[in-house]
Amino acid sequence: MTESIVSDKKECVVCGIQGELHRHHVFFGTANRRISENDGCWVWLCPKHHNMSNEGVHFDRKLDLIIKKTCQRRWEEKYGDRNDFINRFGKSYL
Repeated sequence: MTESIVSDKKECVVCGIQGELHRHHVFFGTANRRISENDGCWVWLCPKHHNMSNEGVHFDRKLDLIIKKTCQRRWEEKYGDRNDFINRFGKSYL
């Protein structure tokens, strides 16, 4: 399992809770999910902040964009510039 480039702790990146956690791929879709896995573009989320409430990243566009922007910044620090990111994931979130 590739380490997350967003967080090095096994806790929800939104609320910090530990325990039952879901692994969320930041950039999803068939191709982007695989790329996210390879590049460490994933985070731990508790069920509430993943997909078990309206506050979850799958239902809250604002939260989704916060996580995508954070991940994109880290990706650009680690792997390349904005154009490299766009070439890899198809668009910029910043």
